[in-house]
Amino acid sequence: MTSIAPPNLGGLMALPNSPEKAEFIKTFNAIARHKHRYSVFSDFVIMSAISLHNAVNKIDSLEKEYLEIINQYSEAEKKEFPKLFACLVGLLEPKPVDVLGALYMELELGNKNTGQFFTPSPISEMMAQINYDTELQELDKPFVTLSEPACGAGGMVLAFANVMISYKHNPAEKLWVQCIDIDRVAALMCYLQLSLWNIPAQVIVGNTLSLEFREQYFTPAHYVYGWDTKLRWKKVMDYAVTIEKAPLKKQSALKKDEDNKLKENTKPQVKRRISTDVGQLDMF
Repeated sequence: MTSIAPPNLGGLMALPNSPEKAEFIKTFNAIARHKHRYSVFSDFVIMSAISLHNAVNKIDSLEKEYLEIINQYSEAEKKEFPKLFACLVGLLEPKPVDVLGALYMELELGNKNTGQFFTPSPISEMMAQINYDTELQELDKPFVTLSEPACGAGGMVLAFANVMISYKHNPAEKLWVQCIDIDRVAALMCYLQLSLWNIPAQVIVGNTLSLEFREQYFTPAHYVYGWDTKLRWKKVMDYAVTIEKAPLKKQSALKKDEDNKLKENTKPQVKRRISTDVGQLDMF
């Protein structure tokens, strides 16, 4: 989540020293020697996100964007980006945590003029622990859904997934997330990290307040674990519960109304559909 971090929290963003961290910073600095540092970081995030997305759902416009970005670099520099990706995988390996947000701040890429900072991981973890109640600890439901309307690099979601794992629940099977951020690079940072941690999610680039959305990306886990079907089934079950709890006189009217809705929309889980640059955006 992007936010204005209090001054005394700045030191909490630093990642522990490790070979992967040292190699990432060394490689990044080598690429950015003659280029704008933020451009190199954003290019790395965008290209990595596109690579993961197009591996499971290829979109030609994204493939074209990838080629346009990578061709701005020399042959030697092109070979360095896979090294950055390998370092990121190694840094994320121990547990779900906002590595990219921490690197972003440690590389001094934060925009102080616009107040763009990434929430320190200890704060995200504390909030996740507070909100993970007894019902979630037992989790006798098929799965839970989570909404993050200002996701930033996904730190809050990663912290939630970490708590879920600590209670022996698999996020790939028990959690589906919808994340939104107005900043495209931040949203793709979120997409990249959730994808690498196998968390089913829909990541949207757009404005939560005005409901103006530009792009959407589903993580590989969304496809692999059949979440389209699961979300449709949830819609049906939620409707069944509504009918069961409704007074008998209203049940017939409710059923008729729902039948009409199903005829109008072949995807009953969708509440709103908006056109975006990469296709249709389904809002649940």
